Amino acid sequence: MYCHKCGKEIDNDSVVCVHCGVETKNLNKNSNDKSINIVNQSASTSTATVKTRRVYSGFVDFLMILCTGGLWIIWMIARPKYE
Repeated sequence: MYCHKCGKEIDNDSVVCVHCGVETKNLNKNSNDKSINIVNQSASTSTATVKTRRVYSGFVDFLMILCTGGLWIIWMIARPKYE
């Protein structure tokens, strides 16, 4: 079956077009049903993201400070010295 609005091919049992969202002729046929599940398979829709809070440890900061300080000390020792 093809959508009468956008002309794209859709499933024969669809009640709405998955591409443009317009109702199809099957909507009136299935109006006797108690519930209709509409699944949007479009890749353009964004899914709801669940934000989780991470337990932050100061150990990573401490480790980065030590690494940076160590590299600075190595650079001060090994850098070219201009006289």
